[in-house]
Amino acid sequence: MRGFGQFVTAILTRDICPQAAAWARRLEHPAAVLTAALASSLALAAWVSPLALVSFASILAVLALGYAWPTLSIRGLSARVRFHEPRVNEGEVVQATVAVRNAWPWPVWGISVEGDIGGEVSIALAQVAGWSTTEFVWDIVAGRRGEYPRNPWRLVNGFPFGLRLARRDVVVEGTVLVWPATIRLETLVDAAETRPADDMYSELRVGDSGDMAGTRPFRHGDSLRRVHWAQTARLGQMVVCERESPVLSAVRVVFDSNPALHDDDGGNGTLEASIRIAASICAAYHRQNAHVECCFGHESLRMAAGVAGRNRFLDELARFVPCTHHSHACQHEHSPAACSRIHHHNCGVFQVTITTSRGLIERTEHRHVHGDQLWVVLESMDAAAAANQSVMGRAINLGVGERSLAAFEARWRSLCHAG
Repeated sequence: MRGFGQFVTAILTRDICPQAAAWARRLEHPAAVLTAALASSLALAAWVSPLALVSFASILAVLALGYAWPTLSIRGLSARVRFHEPRVNEGEVVQATVAVRNAWPWPVWGISVEGDIGGEVSIALAQVAGWSTTEFVWDIVAGRRGEYPRNPWRLVNGFPFGLRLARRDVVVEGTVLVWPATIRLETLVDAAETRPADDMYSELRVGDSGDMAGTRPFRHGDSLRRVHWAQTARLGQMVVCERESPVLSAVRVVFDSNPALHDDDGGNGTLEASIRIAASICAAYHRQNAHVECCFGHESLRMAAGVAGRNRFLDELARFVPCTHHSHACQHEHSPAACSRIHHHNCGVFQVTITTSRGLIERTEHRHVHGDQLWVVLESMDAAAAANQSVMGRAINLGVGERSLAAFEARWRSLCHAG
């Protein structure tokens, strides 16, 4: 009985004529219904009663007003949009001021402003008085990473019946950069190394390498490799060793930027997840005054010291647009030769590589790497990718449902804690 019900449901819901979908959408428009009513009233007036001409005139007036009034109203309107902040993180709110000027002597209703900040956004304005300029403050939730506006913003009016939507371009003052979402990593991997030439340590700074500087009580997140077992046994509580910090530490973060190695799921795909994870790791080491380098494609970005250096780095990540076609330039961007030019002069530095299971098999942007590495692998791995991982060493594996920054933070904290 259940199988018969499913069969009937499939028959009733099957689209037997998909070519007619466009025509069906047109027939659903209110103008189509009014046009049919207009023809019916005219036929009734001709063959039944002249009183049907009243209905004919009324429907004709509705159609004329519904199409002419939005066009007339939009001609007297102009709008400007100004963002209060030049930068914002994904998922955060940025305020914008919308100034709408009405050159007509009568008020205009039913106005909306439509735009795009990593996703379609719109605001409905109740009324703009005649011969005036009205300002509205608009709270916009920033969507996907990027520099906006990318497409023209529009002032839309469909008053009074919504039969026609008249549009006019909006002047957008300046741009807004949407940074990739990041998470604050409170603990760092215990094996972060210095460059071979930077083996100078400071007695005034506590870090992860160098000679022992002292002991302290265990704190959540400390690596078990730091535990001073003799002092722990004597005192009956966990005690860890503190070591000197290198004067100049360095870390390189590499993520696969070739779209062919990622799934295409918009802002929730593995490429955007890789960028968010890379930005979080770079920001964490930058707070510890390390030399931070981020490599992807043919780009090699270094974070300068201070807040200004961090801002410039996140600006570049926000502006990064991966190649989405198979041109010669895009193929050259992700070629092994381009990667070798980035990495050949930086051997021996601690590196975090963010990739996918397909990236593990192809080994494109990280095949010329030497030295201590940590791998962050997105997507479930097949047999070939697992074989490649067996020779990689430490790795953080994030499945399909674990691409959020919260899941990565939990795995990162667990790795740092275990050492």
